[in-house]
Amino acid sequence: MTNERVCANNAPMPAESVKAWQNESVHGLALCAEHIFKDHIQKAEDLRAQEASYRAGLPKTPDDALRSGLRVIHPEGEDYPEGVEEALHLSFALEAMLRKGELDEAGPSHDAALYVADRITLAMQLVVRQLDYLSDVLGSPGRVARDFP
Repeated sequence: MTNERVCANNAPMPAESVKAWQNESVHGLALCAEHIFKDHIQKAEDLRAQEASYRAGLPKTPDDALRSGLRVIHPEGEDYPEGVEEALHLSFALEAMLRKGELDEAGPSHDAALYVADRITLAMQLVVRQLDYLSDVLGSPGRVARDFP
């Protein structure tokens, strides 16, 4: 029997269904409902546009990056970025409350400690956001040179 004859007897293979592992590799988007897929794609496109707008607003030159970075580190002539001093002072207050040992029971001291801890968290989240921005600012001229030769 020749190769032509063997191939002629083979029926075409039907299309295969998407396997679970394949669907998982694309975070379930291959087998989800069409409207869910389109919604997910639209959200991703919106986020990509947001990121493009953010990056377009970053400084393009080293001098602009330095000026912008200094504004983040020393806003309005302050010594530290916004939130740093507040977090530092609040952490001292929380330490004092914990040392008193009055925080095990419900009451005003316990509530105050929770408030202070919450404020520290918010202040540190602000600092992290500013430091992330600062990192983007300081890396921006190099990114511009690399991405737009």
